[in-house]
Amino acid sequence: MKRVIIIGGGIGGAATALALSRVGIEPVVYERAKELREVGAGIALWANATHILQKLDLLETAMQVGCLTTNYQFNSHRGRELVNIPVDRFELPVIGIHRAELHQLLWRNVPGEKFILGETFDRFEFQGDGVLAEFASGLRVEGEALIGADGLRSRVRSAILGDEPPIYRNFKTWRGLTARIPAAYRPGYIQEYLGGGKGFGLMMLGKGKMYWYAAATASEAQPDAARGRKKELEAMYGDWFPAIPELIAATDEANILTTDLYDRPPKQPWSQKNVTLLGDAAHPMLPTMGQGACTALEDAYVVAQCLRSVLIAQASPTQLDPSLAFQQYESLRFPRTKAIVLASRRSGKMGELSHPLAVGLRHTLMKVMGSAISNSFQSLHAYRA
Repeated sequence: MKRVIIIGGGIGGAATALALSRVGIEPVVYERAKELREVGAGIALWANATHILQKLDLLETAMQVGCLTTNYQFNSHRGRELVNIPVDRFELPVIGIHRAELHQLLWRNVPGEKFILGETFDRFEFQGDGVLAEFASGLRVEGEALIGADGLRSRVRSAILGDEPPIYRNFKTWRGLTARIPAAYRPGYIQEYLGGGKGFGLMMLGKGKMYWYAAATASEAQPDAARGRKKELEAMYGDWFPAIPELIAATDEANILTTDLYDRPPKQPWSQKNVTLLGDAAHPMLPTMGQGACTALEDAYVVAQCLRSVLIAQASPTQLDPSLAFQQYESLRFPRTKAIVLASRRSGKMGELSHPLAVGLRHTLMKVMGSAISNSFQSLHAYRA
């Protein structure tokens, strides 16, 4: 193949570049940012994602820079345990890792000349058996295929599926990073605390860092309180489990990021001839199941394997038709990602409950259904792309 053009150099795009290069296909990534970097957030790489890292020969390094996770614990906002799910029962580990560490792990294993920075994608057009990508700078690039890994508001997606905006799901979220480890923290745990219309979670990353995240129902694009982001959070969570206000107080306001939460209804086709979508460009989801980055890693590995399979099946590499590979990729990935998008949305709906009676009923049901919740987790993470 001459080249596969990848639009977007985030985790999904970088993983795709690495997966393609490992099967002998040349990737070239075009990223609008002038520097490859991910900012202050942590993620849990569940076993379905560490499987991909193992396939890419990155698992050992990820374990060195991340933190092994053993349990996922749900609690009431005052700290009463509701469900405690062991997550270390697979043949592969669960790792808490900073997004920047994962991102670097991926792109540093791809030759630097394969990443073209500071180029904003504008449009594509089909040209013979290939595809032509055009950028705002006037750059025009030809390739045999194009993969849109350009996120929630993907321009590649707009060209395939239209300009429908993503849907705001009634939650604003905050993310923080600190070296403070509360005395009440249980090593190896992801701990979530659930209250009325809001929640709070915390987990260890590598290098002695504690990552925390908060979410609360809010109107779209709601601005920070006049008193500032940190003081607003201190007021919102002041009477919660003591480790929570402790973490907020220990975090510099500059290290607290905030975003609104969106997703899209699952929709096909992702692909059009020799152009396809990947990660949030294809299936943006709420973070409530912790599968956004994990499914992007799955996508990257599967699309590379599909291209490899078609390449092998063709009598001559010069006759390769990427559209066949992209059809196979989409048929493999759509059912799983659709199910996760919808499950993440259902989980978000449960988080919207605010009346004390409704919240109490939710907590009672979680305790009663602990085994079912645990089995659901195990099933989700047992998937191997």
